[in-house]
Amino acid sequence: VCLCEGLANMTLFDKAQALKFPKFVEINFDHCSDLEELPGSICSLTSLQRLSVTNCHLIQKLPDDLGRLSSLRLLRLSACPSLSMLPPSICRLQQLKFLDISLCMSLKDLPMEFDQLPKLKMLDMNECSGLKMLPKALAKLRSLKRVICDEHTEQQWLAIKASAMPNLTVDVVEERFNLDWLDD
Repeated sequence: VCLCEGLANMTLFDKAQALKFPKFVEINFDHCSDLEELPGSICSLTSLQRLSVTNCHLIQKLPDDLGRLSSLRLLRLSACPSLSMLPPSICRLQQLKFLDISLCMSLKDLPMEFDQLPKLKMLDMNECSGLKMLPKALAKLRSLKRVICDEHTEQQWLAIKASAMPNLTVDVVEERFNLDWLDD
């Protein structure tokens, strides 16, 4: 689903439709200009392995039952600047290996149960300026190999690396986008 309007008024993937597509493995929502909330019915697609929600500027909320996507390996929520929180059920995604929350500026914190993601290998949280403090549970992610962050969380990640994760690679990316010009 790309460059679309009208998704906010549609019911996507009700249970009957999910049965028609039992082997759906990937769904991409990109530049869906009026999508404010990802439909909860998407959580019925338990075979889903990759879910991308990118450049959906109005999306504010993810389904509370996101953790039902038991086969999910990749979750990309990039450039969703209105997304303010991740549902705690995200920590039940036992197969999740890659999480991208880059450019989600309104995201205030990460769920405290992040240590329950046993297979998470890569976390991209570049330009998440709303995140001030990282949960201590991140230090328990033994499978985490690479973090992409910016200067806002760099020191916290380096402290986690030094204390508990010496093999962690922390890549710091310079800020590409900002709204400082609005203050002029």
